[in-house]
Amino acid sequence: MARDTNALAEGLRGWLKDRGERITGVRTLSAGHSNETYLVEGINEILRMPPSEEGLLPPYDMVRQHEVLTAVAGAAPGVPLPPILELCTDADVLGDQFFLMGCIPGEAFEYAVPDWLAVDPVDGANSVCTQWFDALAALHAMPVSAMPPGGRTVQEEAQHWLTVSQGSQADPRLIAILENLVKSPPRTSGAPTPVHGDPKHGNCLWQDGKLTGLLDWEMAQISEPLLDLGYIQLFHDQGDAALANAGFELPGWWSPQRMTDEWEKRTGRTAVDVDRYVVLGQAKISAIISVGAHLFNSGRIADPRFQAFGAVLPAYVTLLDKRAQAAG
Repeated sequence: MARDTNALAEGLRGWLKDRGERITGVRTLSAGHSNETYLVEGINEILRMPPSEEGLLPPYDMVRQHEVLTAVAGAAPGVPLPPILELCTDADVLGDQFFLMGCIPGEAFEYAVPDWLAVDPVDGANSVCTQWFDALAALHAMPVSAMPPGGRTVQEEAQHWLTVSQGSQADPRLIAILENLVKSPPRTSGAPTPVHGDPKHGNCLWQDGKLTGLLDWEMAQISEPLLDLGYIQLFHDQGDAALANAGFELPGWWSPQRMTDEWEKRTGRTAVDVDRYVVLGQAKISAIISVGAHLFNSGRIADPRFQAFGAVLPAYVTLLDKRAQAAG
């Protein structure tokens, strides 16, 4: 069920004693199968809540997300973030726990290159990748002691997505790939670091070519930073499943090898078994898509986006299987 934005506005007016009376309304920015984001009009702040319906990636821990964002903002200044504001753990206020962030300027792009980048496909694309990897490296250099505890080893990461896939009756090829990754996980580059978990370019905000924010931290943890690098590289060369006009074909956009080289330069680590980390990243996305398809097919969710997951999944797993065979 969609949330009543009038009720959200009224709840915030009563809870925010210092500025609640200035709230003129709440507008939905994104809602449904994952964390929900709303613009609180009148005070120009962002409200973050769990999904109002069954989601793809439970649990949606607002307390941990707030802790992670607060920690990164304090210990990794090279990672651009919105100002992190109040956390509310009293579900009676709005129906769920939530937190607020400052609203920052910028636009995200994932499926179409914005005009400002299309007119500057060499230097502009190179600048996008440079800023993106600067932020990623700043996160990977953040002291582990400053990050809230919690994380998985690479083997545990593969096991987690294997369990998710098994629970959603996923394609046997996906399950076999994850079983192989559990049995023989990729090597590590060193001690664990903070990782984002979903650092795709679609989770970046840009204004006039400048990176203003790295968003969507619900999968952040302490683990192997190559998980982030492999995840980013999986979006190259997706065959029939490729994102349409997403930027990867721009002449200034970094190739997978350039990304590896730049990451090594910034972190001082050696990127081992990158191809297998790419496979693990794509298996992770395949597992998430499998959950969505299973939720729709079992009648638990009627969202047509989840129905679409089932339509694209076979081709996506076929591509994953080819990559897994090539990676060994």
